[in-house]
Amino acid sequence: MLFGWLPAIGAARLMGHSLDWFFSSQGFLLFAGVFIAGYLISGWALKPVVSLMNATSSVLRGVPPAKDIADWLPKDFWKLRCDINMLFAKHRQSLNAAEIHASQTAQRLLNAERLLRDAFTALQGIFAASDEGVAVVDSSGAIIASNARLDEFLGRPLEEVGGRDVKHLMEAIATRFADKDRVMKLIGETEAEPTLADQVEAETADPARRMFILRTAPMQTDTGEVIGRLWMVRDCTEVNGLKKQLRESQKLGTIGQLAGGIAHDFNNMLTAIRGNLTLAELSPGAASSNDVRDKLSNASQATQRAADLVKQLLSYSRRSTGTPLRKVTNLKKLLADVQSLLRHSVDPRVNIRIRAGMEASFAMADATQLEQVVLNLCLNARDALPPDNGVIEIGIENVQQKTSEESAPGEFVLIAVRDNGHGISEEARHRIFEPFFTTKEPGRGTGLGLSMAQDIVREHGGWIEFDSVEGQGTEFRIFLPRARDPENIEDEAHDFDPRLAQAPAGQRGTILVVDDEAPVRAIAVNMLNFLGYRVLEAGDGQQALDIVLRSGEKIDALLLDIYMPKLSGRDTFKQLRAAGNDIPVVVCSGFVIDPDEFTILSEGRCPPVDIMLKPYALESLSKSMAKAVRTAHAPDTFARQMTPVLAS
Repeated sequence: MLFGWLPAIGAARLMGHSLDWFFSSQGFLLFAGVFIAGYLISGWALKPVVSLMNATSSVLRGVPPAKDIADWLPKDFWKLRCDINMLFAKHRQSLNAAEIHASQTAQRLLNAERLLRDAFTALQGIFAASDEGVAVVDSSGAIIASNARLDEFLGRPLEEVGGRDVKHLMEAIATRFADKDRVMKLIGETEAEPTLADQVEAETADPARRMFILRTAPMQTDTGEVIGRLWMVRDCTEVNGLKKQLRESQKLGTIGQLAGGIAHDFNNMLTAIRGNLTLAELSPGAASSNDVRDKLSNASQATQRAADLVKQLLSYSRRSTGTPLRKVTNLKKLLADVQSLLRHSVDPRVNIRIRAGMEASFAMADATQLEQVVLNLCLNARDALPPDNGVIEIGIENVQQKTSEESAPGEFVLIAVRDNGHGISEEARHRIFEPFFTTKEPGRGTGLGLSMAQDIVREHGGWIEFDSVEGQGTEFRIFLPRARDPENIEDEAHDFDPRLAQAPAGQRGTILVVDDEAPVRAIAVNMLNFLGYRVLEAGDGQQALDIVLRSGEKIDALLLDIYMPKLSGRDTFKQLRAAGNDIPVVVCSGFVIDPDEFTILSEGRCPPVDIMLKPYALESLSKSMAKAVRTAHAPDTFARQMTPVLAS
């Protein structure tokens, strides 16, 4: 309309016509012509612009322009289109990378959230299950977390103490301790010094009198800023008890080592005493006086009892190998010995009774260890007796007993120790066999007696039971497997007349006695001379090796001590066997010796013929040396003995 109407009006005015003329037929024709001409001109002029706009729109949409539009586009447009497409491609790549990164970040955030949730759950579980009562306090003094252990210590929920205020909590904690001032002092120090970490150990004020440790530590950031504080209470009663037991155990271990050393030296002295007493009994003057002979016999029995006590010391000191010397033991005789010992260990007003059946009772056992068990039970009974009319009864009988509900009854020997004392309380009954547990006053017991007794009986294949009634008394019952073959009992009291064993000097053979203790060596020499042996002496292992391997002496047997300063008996024995010499050896020592040890030292050659414990009797010495000499006279042993391989 504009391209037709306006040019027509302009043309009419240029021609000098009025507007009225414009509305005449001539003017109308002029308008129509101008309109048609303007329309044609405007369509031709605007088509490239429209095509360019359409092409631009296509490029922005990422699609190529239509063919009719492409004909109107200039050549530079196609270069522009390539640049724009490349820009859009890079943009799309950036968008895709951003989307992938955002997806990965979201997944990492989910994983971190899950791990954080799991860690929080674990920490929450640890916090709740902790053995310590814990309170977490922020910098403003508000309690932000606590656990059930703290409530147990306080005896009520934390909320009932005074809300979540730390001051009320500290006051409640302090009142739980007997020494409240020490706890309040620690609380005051933390207020004055926010970075303080300290603890205090104190006893509770209740009748239980348990020991608790109150600890505190600040919560700090990496920069050192204090953002809160931890308060923790822990029951240390049992730990302190274990520490005390450890100190007692270490003390007893030291005493045991000392006892072992004393026992060794004491055995050497007992050997000299007993040997001299034996020789004195065999002298002609003693035979003519019954009174002197009885006194010598009593002194000899006393040395035997001292030797048995030394064996107990050695067992206690753990200087032995731990292998019990078990043999068929007459338990009735053992209880009679215990009764004799008790008469010197308890008040004479205490009535000690032995109740035994008619049947013999034998067990495969270490007599010294079993005597220690029964003595421990009897001494415990003694400590529980009333001041007057105390009774300790020791019973023994053979019984049929099941070791389990499914097993058949077996034959056991039952040893019972009863007393009419105050009994055992219900609280202590389940703990009486615990090491170091004792109901006695401090200084009167170590708490090891029943524990050691139970261990010894179990090692013998038996067990211990007990019944107790408070105010009436206690009965302990020991069950041991019964032995049916009493013929193997080694009883030193059987008939042995040393005068019948005496022979002319040197007739029986030559013995080399090796011992660094001159009195002990002299007793062995005198005894062997009395038994009819020719005796040589050596004061140490090296001297013994020189006599056996280099002197040319014909020696039938060797009596070898173990503990010597220059060259020990073990090394002496080992070097003898390494040199190829199989001379029979009888080993003697004040300590219990494991025979397997010397079997290893012999390196496949002849082990010791016998092992004797000091102090030894004339009878045991006679039996051992006779056995050794018989071994020396055996053809194969004698041949090996006469062809030693000397070390270079």
